Amino acid sequence: MSPGGRYPTSQAPANARAGQGGRAALVGRGSARAPSVRSRGAACAAALAALLISAPGRADESRAARRAVAARERGFPYTMVEVSSGVMTLPGADVCPVSLSPGACEQGETSVSLGIHNLYRFRDIGFGAGIFWAATLTSDAARGARGLERDHARSYFMLDGLFRYYALRIRSSEWWAGVTVGGVVVNDSWSVEADRNPYSDTAYVGPRAATIGTEGVAAGLAIGGDWAFADNWSVGSHIRYSSWFLPEQRKVSPTGDLASLSERVDMFNIGVLIAYRLAL
Repeated sequence: MSPGGRYPTSQAPANARAGQGGRAALVGRGSARAPSVRSRGAACAAALAALLISAPGRADESRAARRAVAARERGFPYTMVEVSSGVMTLPGADVCPVSLSPGACEQGETSVSLGIHNLYRFRDIGFGAGIFWAATLTSDAARGARGLERDHARSYFMLDGLFRYYALRIRSSEWWAGVTVGGVVVNDSWSVEADRNPYSDTAYVGPRAATIGTEGVAAGLAIGGDWAFADNWSVGSHIRYSSWFLPEQRKVSPTGDLASLSERVDMFNIGVLIAYRLAL
């Protein structure tokens, strides 16, 4: 026996040595668990930070959606952007891109159209402005030497203001009638094979085609409807009629070609639209 009644370590009872080993094992396990606890804490903190950052965005989005719904249902003022696409036709127009000879004129014209309008809406009244663009589906052969392979194409551009009255509402659907007033430009372009398929990458100054524009005024009527499929979104369709008043004398290009349209022209457009609403 050692002094003080203690046993040497090598002669200590087995239960004493086991107790010391148990405490060492507990200490070792505690130190092994510490990193995992810290990693879980860091992960929870990161998740909480991400939630706090994204929460204001979701709150703002839901608030804007609720305001848009309230504005539409209660007649509060709001704005909306409307994009439309459809088919435009000029059923009675005398299209004469070659000469004034009656035999060279074609009856009617059909084009693909695209429009965008911004409207202010208050209760049953809406007004705004926008642009309307259309282009011919095919190109016409133009006069000239056969080796040049000259082609002719038309495009249309309208800038107009509009007024609408929303006369009927059935649940999420609305039906309206309106008037439009603005200006129209008819562009005629003539090009040759070398303009359409350049034989080099050289960039030349100026247009690659001879173009003339015929300006006029336009006034018309429109009817349509839309269905609100979401808080801020709606889809619908419209039918539009417009009367174009163009100069009586056709313009002449530098190459001696004549503008396609003149005098009064009737235009019809049918299409689909999608709109986004934003409460004020």
